[in-house]
Amino acid sequence: MRTTCTLLALVALMMAACQEPADPSSPEPVADRTMEWSEVHQAGWDIVASSRHVTLITLDAEGHPQARILDATPPDSGEFVIWMGTNRNSAKVQEIQNDARATLYYQAPNGGGYVTLRGMATMVDDPEMKERYWRPSWASFYPDREAMFMLIRFEPENGEVVSFADGLLGDSLTWVAPEFRF
Repeated sequence: MRTTCTLLALVALMMAACQEPADPSSPEPVADRTMEWSEVHQAGWDIVASSRHVTLITLDAEGHPQARILDATPPDSGEFVIWMGTNRNSAKVQEIQNDARATLYYQAPNGGGYVTLRGMATMVDDPEMKERYWRPSWASFYPDREAMFMLIRFEPENGEVVSFADGLLGDSLTWVAPEFRF
């Protein structure tokens, strides 16, 4: 457990150090959601929408968590769905196909908080969707885009957020972060 926590802390520091500016055209959440939209949801949305990179955590065949940093799109407007690109031959594809449970971890670009999203990931190979979410900056990773590139669609079920800017902090004794559901 200590090794996993240390690894996640190092990943968070690396993400903060390498953070590129987020896409200024990131969508805003819409008000007509079927669920109640709270200040915790909003703080989570703000961190996710302002972060370019995310740590995707999947489970390997032995049930061990596998973490890797990916370039993610901002969440879809009107939903909280996250899209990421990957190589169809990568280990994460088989891991998601074997067990769709996944976790996304975002660190606030200024280091003043984080969002953890827990949910389900699915692999998407639809040409229209791949074109919609394609980023030109991914071209060097996929010299044969047609044969190599797939999408990961992540739909969160719940999560937690710490946002110093919004005054959302973990419990003073247990450090349990404010949670939200979708």
